[in-house]
Amino acid sequence: MLYASGMSEPEDWWSTVEAETLRCLAEHGPMAPDELGKRLGMSEEAATSLVAQLVREGKARVRLVALAV
Repeated sequence: MLYASGMSEPEDWWSTVEAETLRCLAEHGPMAPDELGKRLGMSEEAATSLVAQLVREGKARVRLVALAV
C-alpha cells in the first residue's frame, strides 16, 4: 500500500520527519517551535506536536516555556 507521501509505510514517514528534525536541531541549535516549523516547512503547531513526541522518546528536551500572550 502506498501513502500520500509516496512511502510504503507510515513508520517510514515518521523516520524521515524525525531525522530531518533532529538534523535541523543539530545544525542550527535550540530554537522555538515556530522557527523549527519554518525551517521544516510546517506550522508551529505541527512542530510543537513533533517536538512533544521527540521529548517523550527522550530524543529532545524542552528548555524554556513562556506564558502565551
